[in-house]
Formats: sequence, C-alpha cells, structure tokens
Amino acid sequence: MVDTDHRNRVIFLGAGGVGKTSILKRFLTGKFTDEYRETVEELYCKDYSIDETDFKVDFLDTAGNLEFPAMRRLYISTAHAFVLVYSITNQATFVEVKSLWEQIKEVRSNYEDLPCVIVGNKLDLEDNRQVEKFDALNWVYNESSCGAFVEVSAKANDCIKDVFKLLLEKAKNPRARLNEPFLKRRLSEHSLEQQKEQTAEKGAEEGISNKFGRSRSLIRRGSKPKVKKSAGRHQNNDDCVIS
Repeated sequence: MVDTDHRNRVIFLGAGGVGKTSILKRFLTGKFTDEYRETVEELYCKDYSIDETDFKVDFLDTAGNLEFPAMRRLYISTAHAFVLVYSITNQATFVEVKSLWEQIKEVRSNYEDLPCVIVGNKLDLEDNRQVEKFDALNWVYNESSCGAFVEVSAKANDCIKDVFKLLLEKAKNPRARLNEPFLKRRLSEHSLEQQKEQTAEKGAEEGISNKFGRSRSLIRRGSKPKVKKSAGRHQNNDDCVIS
C-alpha cells in the first residue's frame, strides 16, 4: 500500500515545442513520436519504492504557452521539484528557462531546497545548435545555482534516465552542485588564456630561481677540495635537485 504522505509533484516547464512531453513519455513508456501535439495539461502518476519507503510521484506536463500567468504561479507554488526544458536549437527557449527560474525564485522563498534540473533537449540536432553547452553550464552554476544540468535527446533516447537520476540526487541533497566536476574541466577561452599567462609567468620565475639556485650550488661545489671517493660510495647530487 502506498503511503500518500510521501507524494511528490514534479513540474515540467518550458516553452512550447521543446520536448517536455517527449522526455516524460520516453522515460515512462519508452516510446517516442515525431508528431507534435500542443499540450494543455497532462498528469502522470507513478508509484516508487526507495530505501523501503513507498511514495507516489505526480509528473505534471504543462502547456508551453500558458495564457494565464496565475496558472503558472499556481504550478510553481505547489511543486516539490522542477524540470526546466529548453531546445538546444532555439536560443529563445533557453531565455524562457532563465525567466522561469526567476519566477520560481520569486514565488518560492525556499527555492534553494527544491530539486531542479535544467534540461537541454534535441541533442540529435547538434548541427543546428544555438545554445552552447558551456553557456548553459555557466548560467546553471554561476548565476542560477540550480546545480543540475544535462543535455538529452528524447528522439534518440540519449541521457533521458539521467534527468530523473539527477532529480533524485537533488531530492536527497538539494543544495548539491551535481555537475560541478564537469564545469571545472571546461574553462572559457578568456579564463584559459589567463591561466596560460599565469602559468607562463610562474614558470619564468621558477626558471630564474632554479638557474641561480643551480649556479650557487655549482659555486659551492666547485670551491670544495676534490676528495677521492671510494668505489662503493654513490655520488650524491641532492644539492642540484630543486624539490
């Protein structure tokens, strides 16, 4: 028997045509269709059991073009978690996701404790990309602080399960920045150039230091009287090694 006290509502938000319904149906049923039908509102209920705890999840698929702002505020105010979807082939849909996140912060004072995953869909249309992956990552971590991001293809069934894995991880640890290691490996060209310049300057300073260090060492070594060493004694070059 499912405990209704452990019932959670996950809201899918995003502009029309970005693939919210396709992502959700691909996850729930494994099916995909190219036929586009504008969503009004659809609710999918699923029972889950994690760590011997039974609970229900209501996935609410919302319309991309909500005519009534009050309805969107109602969705946001009653949600336990969010999936914000945009299309990597349409810059305007990414701008819409940014706007949605600002609305969430306005409506929910505890927004930092609400699991939220930003999803870039239509990865199969990479050649038509308008939203660069790094730009999205940069916004997610440095400006929005949502902390979870993934690009997917509902059509090709790429990384769809990752959306819900990230959502679950965020539910366990809401303030975690789940993709941060990836971000650390990706630097902007400006930051990369700065890093190269700093490394070059540091290397030059160390080179000068090492040069004089070795020179002093050679002077000291040259000033010492030569001593005949026994065959069993190994030559020690520690004074020339810069640790």
